[in-house]
Amino acid sequence: MRWNLHGVETRFKSYPFNVEGVELSNKDKDDHRFTYYRLQCPDWLNVLPITSNNQAILIRQPRAGTLTEILETPGGVVEPNERDTAMAALRELEEETGFTSQRILPLLAVNPNPALMTNRVHMFLALNCHIPDERKHFPDTEERITTELVPVEELEDLVRCGKINHSLSALCIMLALKYLKK
Repeated sequence: MRWNLHGVETRFKSYPFNVEGVELSNKDKDDHRFTYYRLQCPDWLNVLPITSNNQAILIRQPRAGTLTEILETPGGVVEPNERDTAMAALRELEEETGFTSQRILPLLAVNPNPALMTNRVHMFLALNCHIPDERKHFPDTEERITTELVPVEELEDLVRCGKINHSLSALCIMLALKYLKK
């Protein structure tokens, strides 16, 4: 099945997404037009940071969707001026945790929800993370983030028992564990 795209209209603008009305028709059927709504989003990223003594650096922060505090991997939006997602991941890592890394490995880039969203999420593993002598990036003013160091061997259990229930963080962790176990 293929779509004919007849037009896109921004219906609501906000940050970090816009709501678009997309006028479509189905090439394989009667070409009847309909409007579908989607979220036009910038790309995101998640990074699992690991210290030299095998501790994962996780963050805990309140989330508006669930109105609860969530334990998750650091991550955020790839800014419009950022062309290198690995560098964006390092920026977010330092902003949210104070840590940085000289070794960041790409794990996967996927569509978080292709039924509704236009973006991709890029997942990374950062190794030998440390606090730099001079910090360059700090959390956004509205963020209330605390960091938690967790032994790497406890991560899978935290995902399986639902203590880490952010789906993108869980996927990032499970992919990174495959690499770390080799």
